[in-house]
Amino acid sequence: MKGLLTALVLLVAAGYAGVISDPLQLEMAQAAPEQLIPVLIKPVGRADLDYINSVAAGMNNSERREFVVTVLKDFAEAAQRPLVETLEAMPAGSVSDIQTNWIVSAVGCWATPEVIRRIALRGDVEWVHLKTRPDILIEPVNTREPGRGELDLANAWGVDKINAPDVWNLGYEGQGVIVAVVDTGVNYNHNDLHNNMWHDTDAGFHYGWNFASGNPNPMDTHGHGTHCAGTVAGDGTSGTNTGVAPQATIMALKISMQLSDEQQCWDAYEFATEHGASVVSSSFGWRQSWNPARQTWREALENSLAAGVNHCIAAGNEGGNPGTYGDIRTPGDCPPPWLHPDQTTTGGLSSVITVGATDSNDNIASFSSVGYSTWMFDSPWFDYPDTAPQIGLIDPDISAPGVDILSCSYSNPSGYTEMDGTSMATPHIAGCVALLLSANPNLTCAQVDSLLEMTAVDRGAAGKDNIFGAGRVDIYQAVLAALVPIGEEESGAPAEPAAMVLSGVSPNPAGSHARFSLYIPASGSVTVSILDITGRTVASVHGGELTLGSHSFLWNVPEAMSNGLYFIRAEGPGGQAISRMTLLR
Repeated sequence: MKGLLTALVLLVAAGYAGVISDPLQLEMAQAAPEQLIPVLIKPVGRADLDYINSVAAGMNNSERREFVVTVLKDFAEAAQRPLVETLEAMPAGSVSDIQTNWIVSAVGCWATPEVIRRIALRGDVEWVHLKTRPDILIEPVNTREPGRGELDLANAWGVDKINAPDVWNLGYEGQGVIVAVVDTGVNYNHNDLHNNMWHDTDAGFHYGWNFASGNPNPMDTHGHGTHCAGTVAGDGTSGTNTGVAPQATIMALKISMQLSDEQQCWDAYEFATEHGASVVSSSFGWRQSWNPARQTWREALENSLAAGVNHCIAAGNEGGNPGTYGDIRTPGDCPPPWLHPDQTTTGGLSSVITVGATDSNDNIASFSSVGYSTWMFDSPWFDYPDTAPQIGLIDPDISAPGVDILSCSYSNPSGYTEMDGTSMATPHIAGCVALLLSANPNLTCAQVDSLLEMTAVDRGAAGKDNIFGAGRVDIYQAVLAALVPIGEEESGAPAEPAAMVLSGVSPNPAGSHARFSLYIPASGSVTVSILDITGRTVASVHGGELTLGSHSFLWNVPEAMSNGLYFIRAEGPGGQAISRMTLLR
């Protein structure tokens, strides 16, 4: 029987190699014909971040976010529409629970093996994976009731250790900064948190959202999320100040930590981005042995970087060997927004600050996962190689208190509890980011990361290393550095791009269709044409009035057009812009 199953898997693999993942092939080989299997589908193409960053270069943070969200939504809708229409047209009972995301262009559903095989043959599908649904919560190593002496302290020891009270004395306590805690929910009735909870009364949202149950009540019934939220912004009403940024606003985004898939996490990230969170604290992650969709995580967090959202993510509680890769959980293994000078092996960036845990003596916690990470095997990046003299991606990025951490109890609205873990270190860094942004709201993600890393207390090997990262955070020194003017470009009114900007084509090579975006700096008449290699116009995509801003196009390639190199030319307000396109069918 085992030999027959292996033969079936090999037969499927031969026809769908590189498109259907190995775990999904195995699941399909064992499934009944009518069985629905949870899958994640990646449409071909990614949003053009060069286009986004070029257009958004002169925008302030809120303008940038609005623009990026619009472009990402437009791109995802165009990339996913043909696939979603096909799934919706499948025979009754063969597909269910179709779900889409735009922070990363992905489509999820439950589908029969036959539907999966048909989808995998489409030219606009990059791959189909089995959805992994493990326990992604980075569980505390220890949980215990605090001793009397700890409850007599004005501040939790970690808050004092990183010099947060010195920042408060400067007048910066996180005011005006929304921190989304993506976790098990938050007991929003806790005395130390209730006055700091997020509300959007116009939209009818109170406190956040429960993605686990699909309702507006993100109440914590576990304890992990409330503890993390208390480390971000617990204001000490019940006796002890546990929060690094006690006037920051907590947005509670509850996910199913015990049975979650990537899409539920991305839903939370999208909510945070759309509703004004500048910081996201995530104390969860996939072990590498669970086959996470690493490429989609990195795409999501690159898009988050473009939107200007800072992500603080736990490294994990697996300990490990700093000389090998694979111990940092996904998405903590994604690159940071800024590369430390010791990061001699370079590559692309994302919005992730990965956090390790230290104790009260500034020693690394025995459980804290250590680096390095690498993306040398992952398309389309193939970066951060570890082949000597290359060093991979140094991970974690920074460390913070994560042992014997006192914070809010979910079961007692005036009580506290202690926990150990990188989950407890991560909200310390999220609170630090809130303090930086309250001191200087114009900081970019790269500036935030560089300020934290360059002012950290160096521990372990000199410089940034795979155990402590850049060291243990010192938020007072980081804020002092943030108050120094960073450059003339930070002042004055934001400047709109003076010229047209045309994105790259997706997919490229194009087949039956081509997607692209065009930004025009003023309303007016615009023509968009296709030229062959001689400069002759061979097709018209658009002719007429367009308003100022970004516009998405989906051009269906005429069947009569032959393979080869073509150019897309846009002309109108701001001059003209040209992109190259290869047609291959």
